[in-house]
Amino acid sequence: MTLWLLAILTSSQALAGTLDEIKASGEINLAYRSDTPPFSSHGENKEPEGFTIDLCRIIVDDLITQLGLDELKINWLKVTAENRIDAVASGRAHMECGATTITFERQEKVDFSNLTYATGASFMRWNDEDINNIFDLAGKKVSVVAGTTTEKVVRNALETNRISARVVVVGSHAEALQQLVDRRIDAMAADQATLFGIGFKTQGENNLVITEDMLSFEAYALPLPRNDADFRLTVNRSLSNLYVRGDVGRSWERWFGKHNVQPTRMLLMLYRLNSFME
Repeated sequence: MTLWLLAILTSSQALAGTLDEIKASGEINLAYRSDTPPFSSHGENKEPEGFTIDLCRIIVDDLITQLGLDELKINWLKVTAENRIDAVASGRAHMECGATTITFERQEKVDFSNLTYATGASFMRWNDEDINNIFDLAGKKVSVVAGTTTEKVVRNALETNRISARVVVVGSHAEALQQLVDRRIDAMAADQATLFGIGFKTQGENNLVITEDMLSFEAYALPLPRNDADFRLTVNRSLSNLYVRGDVGRSWERWFGKHNVQPTRMLLMLYRLNSFME
């Protein structure tokens, strides 16, 4: 009898799913990183802000309407590059709002929304350094953030091309930037879009240079609880609608437009391909 009741309870909890949990509590737990501008960082008021934060706030607004709620409290959970996936997989967060690349390894722990952005791994260095690609790193030091896809990409590229560079593993992009500013490293590696946000927010375009070559293709999406089709559908419907309405363009202008950066054709096509009919 005990085992039968346990099976019934377990089945009921599984059927309840994320949407029922959010509706019952009137709260949603959103994970975010504070070191990946312009996607996710802290503003002057210490509140999360950025391009992906905007998208997540719009999704929350749509959830309020769909669930018939008057409001939905957001509990922000600060995470790092290393523990962001586990935060969603463990149930501590319903969604992660940062700059996270889809990989098969990560899909063993979480599901992902439809695509939200596309970029690639590159380097940032001082304007007086002669580093324009991976081959120019010979004999130099380059930083990577632990637990990122960039770490694997850089190590593989150096090994494949037999380039003798020292890889300095750090805990955050802020730490990597500080080492670059102090000239303890020669370059920092990350997704181009992340490097753009970090560099222009702190030092300005006249001091730091981002190389044009990309070592990888990085497709961003929102990590979600695994095997919850209803919640994933809700998130994807919200993303598709905001792409169709043009809200994604307004968020882009807010976080990238002030630096006169225009979305690439690839990015525009990404949003077209992720816009669906009802």
